[in-house]
Amino acid sequence: MSETTPPIPKSGGSGPFIIAAIVMLLLMGGLIYWKVKGGSEEPKAQQTIPSATANQPTLEDAPPPPPPIASTDTSAKPDDTKPGKKIVSGGGNACGECTGDANPNMRSALTAKAGQARSCYEHALRQNNLLAGRMSISMKINQSGQVCSSSVKSELGDPGVANCVLQIFKAASLPAPSKGCVDAVVPLNFQPKI
Repeated sequence: MSETTPPIPKSGGSGPFIIAAIVMLLLMGGLIYWKVKGGSEEPKAQQTIPSATANQPTLEDAPPPPPPIASTDTSAKPDDTKPGKKIVSGGGNACGECTGDANPNMRSALTAKAGQARSCYEHALRQNNLLAGRMSISMKINQSGQVCSSSVKSELGDPGVANCVLQIFKAASLPAPSKGCVDAVVPLNFQPKI
């Protein structure tokens, strides 16, 4: 009787597979880095107000409750509040094209409102301690200091915070701008305090 030997498996076939897997991982890592670090460009015609990082309340200070949402605006749907989406909320009277300037008093008032907006984030942070991200409030302020249109662009992923912050800015009565209405953008960066 003759002995049969089992067939010997071929080796060396996994090299191209490993190389392909490494290339795929590098591509995915590059894509994630690009998504995280890729910035969106702000419109150049709008004035940017500095963020209120120095005057923000600490966790030891009890934040004021968020303002009640008294708006009956139903134009913002839940699907419109995904990260990176814009919620537009018009005011009463339209400003038209704005050519005015934000004076130092207005910048100071907008910075104070940015500090108040942190209370919306702190409230949501109690529910989700990993909540963090950037938000940008764009608005038109008429010659008497009233916000006549506003919108929020949020990467935070929490529509409640976006609406709360938008309401704070919509309800603001600000110092009158110089030379007519003004376009303003207030950047916000919400990060948990350590």
